[in-house]
Amino acid sequence: MRRRNIQLFLLLGVLAMTSLFSCGVDRWPEYYKWTGRDLWIDSIMREEYLWFEDIPASKELNYFLDPAAFLDKIKSPLDKGYSSVDTLYATPPPSYGFDYTLYRIADNDTAYNALITYVIPESPAAEIGLVRGEWIMMINDDYITKKTESLLNEGENQKLLLGKYSSQENEEGEKVGIIQSYREAYLPASRPVEDVVIPTYGILTGGTLNVGYLVYNSFSTDYNNELLRLSQYYKDNNITDFVLDLRYNAGGAMESVQLLASILAPADKLGSPFASLLYSQKQASKDRELTLDAQLLQGGTNLNLPKVYILTTTTTAAASEMLINCLKPYMDIVIVGGNTKGEVVATESFPSNKFLWVLRPVVCEVFNSEGEADYASGFTPDYAVSALSDFAKVLPLGDPNEELLSAALGIIDGSIVLPEPEPEPEPETQMTAVKSVKVKRTFRSGLIIK
Repeated sequence: MRRRNIQLFLLLGVLAMTSLFSCGVDRWPEYYKWTGRDLWIDSIMREEYLWFEDIPASKELNYFLDPAAFLDKIKSPLDKGYSSVDTLYATPPPSYGFDYTLYRIADNDTAYNALITYVIPESPAAEIGLVRGEWIMMINDDYITKKTESLLNEGENQKLLLGKYSSQENEEGEKVGIIQSYREAYLPASRPVEDVVIPTYGILTGGTLNVGYLVYNSFSTDYNNELLRLSQYYKDNNITDFVLDLRYNAGGAMESVQLLASILAPADKLGSPFASLLYSQKQASKDRELTLDAQLLQGGTNLNLPKVYILTTTTTAAASEMLINCLKPYMDIVIVGGNTKGEVVATESFPSNKFLWVLRPVVCEVFNSEGEADYASGFTPDYAVSALSDFAKVLPLGDPNEELLSAALGIIDGSIVLPEPEPEPEPETQMTAVKSVKVKRTFRSGLIIK
């Protein structure tokens, strides 16, 4: 009976669509309770969307679709997943709050070890002391398999056998990597976990080094005051260099990009053009310029840096890339890590209290002061290195021996000279990475105007 009901609903939907235009009578009001959300999306997209010319004619569209499916039908081919629609009250699913990458165990086709690559502060994982670089070898006294992997994501009272990586010599005198167990831990119940905008910061000293370090996971206006406070902290500690860790930063608010740029840029560039926002022909009156603005620095200060070192991965995108692109005309940017994602446009949020959804269409392109935005394929690092290229250097963020940070410090102290050759191969652990899993981030990705 259930199957027949579904088929009947679909048939009624098709009949309703054809009847909307029958006999020249406007039937839209009758069906508004089914079509209202899609009509709302349609009306905003035709006015605000950067590529509004690519939206199909109304008579070619089905307004009975789920909002996400409807948006996919009307997006331009140029829109590579930038525009989105979501409920206003979306919450993160339960998790333990850590990312991991699976590696197959040597001589075992079904069992894996899980390398912990990130731990969210104050998460269940953090509460039991899990740290980046540890390995989960067993869960509930069993190997990790495709059947048991889900236990790494949510549940209650999971017993973990944890290991550490080390390098040893085999009988032939060759160095090989091994993972040795060293402690057990019990995960408490999973719960919805929100990531932290600034999980780590500090000053790295040694020899002549006095380097400011900041992990910045999202350009969030809620943390603008914290950015200002930290700018004064770095100034008071007389930093000579600065490493900005954007490896997990997939975007955020343009307002925060402008603030951070004004903190980092050379002092004599304050007041200079920073970025140009170019909208569609329909919205050309919204075109505007942003500047490196000293007025934004109340409660903080400018660091007057001639150069900044930025740590990146394929997750680094949108707002992060805008910061790189728009600072390039004024200071040296040294990118360390992996290729960035390549997002050159900005979205704007249009919430609906009636439908309890929010639409985020692409509304403009963003250029630097020289009219350039040629990073659609992402920024190529000046020093390419994988954050997981050496298991011995998969360490907590902020550890000076951590792979990406140690590379940046090496460039600063002169022990690494640019350009460098390709990164070294992964150590001989006889394991191959098969899967990387990340907790669902609570931050908005992309470059957001409002």
